[in-house]
Amino acid sequence: MEPSKRSFPARTDTTMQAALMTRGFSQLYLSLGDTNPDGSIVIRLYHKPLVLLIWLGPLLMVLGGALSLSDRRLRIGAPKPAKPVTPRLQPAK
Repeated sequence: MEPSKRSFPARTDTTMQAALMTRGFSQLYLSLGDTNPDGSIVIRLYHKPLVLLIWLGPLLMVLGGALSLSDRRLRIGAPKPAKPVTPRLQPAK
């Protein structure tokens, strides 16, 4: 893993690029931080378990949509609603 820190003196800007390692369904992120006054550098290591399963949700939604579109009964047309029943008038007593 090779994270990097780049300085752009013309814009007085510094950017940091994190290193990424994927292992199974988890990922490791390694990023460089600021330099301390004693010359040491802050390193951050993040472990994100099961982060790749985030893609499972949209895939399940696509499969569910395809399954619902494959039901032929629903594509033919909606059934006609029943006509309202009008009450019969009764003679007054």
